[in-house]
Amino acid sequence: MKQKKLFISRKAGRILLGAAAITAVAVSAWAVSDVPKTFRTLAYGLGIYQSQDGANKPVYAYQPIAGHDLVSAALGVPLGTVLTNQVLALEVDCDSTTASLVVFDKATSNNIATIATSSSLDVVRQQDKDTAAYPNRERFVAQMSITPTNNLLGGFLTLAGRLQLDPTTGCPRAIRIDPDRFDRYFSDFDARNDDDQKDHDVLRAGIGHAVGVVSLVFENGTTNTVLLPFEALSIRHELQ
Repeated sequence: MKQKKLFISRKAGRILLGAAAITAVAVSAWAVSDVPKTFRTLAYGLGIYQSQDGANKPVYAYQPIAGHDLVSAALGVPLGTVLTNQVLALEVDCDSTTASLVVFDKATSNNIATIATSSSLDVVRQQDKDTAAYPNRERFVAQMSITPTNNLLGGFLTLAGRLQLDPTTGCPRAIRIDPDRFDRYFSDFDARNDDDQKDHDVLRAGIGHAVGVVSLVFENGTTNTVLLPFEALSIRHELQ
């Protein structure tokens, strides 16, 4: 039996090579760096936990919970302590598949503790310029598990908001932005930096909010499960 020869004309070969090149370009256009970026993040909200009145009946009790409280709990110092060099930060990889809330040490330029890590991170992207290589913004929802550390004993958080993306790399970036109509619709606003009254940072990688539950050791040594109905998030300049 004669073996059939595979024959491809020069023209067909050029077409196949051209298609392969187009495919390669399409793949490379979405192949972003896997190096995570870390952004200074502020969080402010009012927590609710269970207490009792003089007649031993259940009553609401309230505890302000800010980003510095999560930091202090993770480092084992009393709630309400505002540390100078150790700050809350959001670490997110360039393709927005994983994210973590961390304690960033400005003196050593390193993450020194993990507060929460995403178990899922879903995004919807927007590309405002057809000729750009990548989208320039995205909306995200992340489900996070609290990492038990020192006075931070456990819990969960759901983060939702938006991130600005660099249209030349696809990575999150911090720029000057204003809240848009969707931010207002979702009740997201830019939290001010009460940790540092001299802070005049105008760069924002994004804004959003968090809801969830955290288990904390209070200053008096009691352990309380604190509901967080709404924590405003301000995701600011890049730290590394």
